[in-house]
Amino acid sequence: MSQTTHVYETLNTQIGAPPSERIRNLWKMLCNEEEAGLLLLMPATLEDLAERSGRKPEELKPVLEELFRRGVVFERVKEGTLRYFRPRDLIQFHDASILWPEAPPEFLELWQDFMETEYVELTKLIAGMDLSPVTRVIPVEQSMEGGGSRVLPFDSAMGIVEQAERLAVTKCTCRLTAKKCESPLEVCIQLDRAADYALKRGTGREISCEEAREILRRSEDAGLVHVTDNRAAHGHIICNCCGCCCIVLPVILRTRKRVLLAPSRFLPAVDAGCCTLCGVCVEICPVQALSMEDAVQVNQDLCLGCGQCAYQCPEDAMVMEEVRNPDFIPGAAA
Repeated sequence: MSQTTHVYETLNTQIGAPPSERIRNLWKMLCNEEEAGLLLLMPATLEDLAERSGRKPEELKPVLEELFRRGVVFERVKEGTLRYFRPRDLIQFHDASILWPEAPPEFLELWQDFMETEYVELTKLIAGMDLSPVTRVIPVEQSMEGGGSRVLPFDSAMGIVEQAERLAVTKCTCRLTAKKCESPLEVCIQLDRAADYALKRGTGREISCEEAREILRRSEDAGLVHVTDNRAAHGHIICNCCGCCCIVLPVILRTRKRVLLAPSRFLPAVDAGCCTLCGVCVEICPVQALSMEDAVQVNQDLCLGCGQCAYQCPEDAMVMEEVRNPDFIPGAAA
């Protein structure tokens, strides 16, 4: 293995990526060998990097700013000290680098090539692991009207939005590269620190609470799934995901196993007296958790509790009912 190959392979290892020529080539498009060497010195302050690399701080500063813009350097201030970090895992590397404003088309195409080939094989391994999901589904709030459910602030997309002090919106990284559907693209809502990051990088634009509400409504009408951080405390993002382009939902479709993503606290309940067996709910389900013979059946082990079936039902024959206690959400009190 050449020295050049070695430095990029080491970066692969650091983010938990498999040995991959595609990922190595993505790294090469993002940073040269010397810049890759800087990433391997992180986490570090500017002064640490200068000392370890033998370069002057004023010489490194513009390099770090460019790598920040490309999505391979992250900043964090703790106790008044600015420290720099490389991507922590493959998913963060994927999401951040794809939003590089100057990314050439071949860069985005290479990412999608990886997702269609090596990532598919990787997810088969992931499906066999008992990994704690870092994200979870939030149901469409209107789908729970009349269901007698307790909708708590962390169950509500608007409840989460209204707690934020700053909001921004970015393009969906998955649809930006996959291009498999016509769903809305600029719908990934960033909250507070994530919003600050997107605005500083130039990868998003600031929005109001009312615009966030409109983005959520438009996403719901398009059949998208609200996904946020898997914790009760205020999170960083609300993504709006489709079943064809998303980095996670197609994995659930392929494996027929609910992996990497926690469901909401709710499940659909069908009023057989109102249901006309039109099939809209079966068609709209992003993970094919509904089936229909003499009645609509719900695969409770697969259902995400996203509420799209109830929201889209033309007969109002479905509502979302609470089936899990609040302490199902990490950090929530019962």
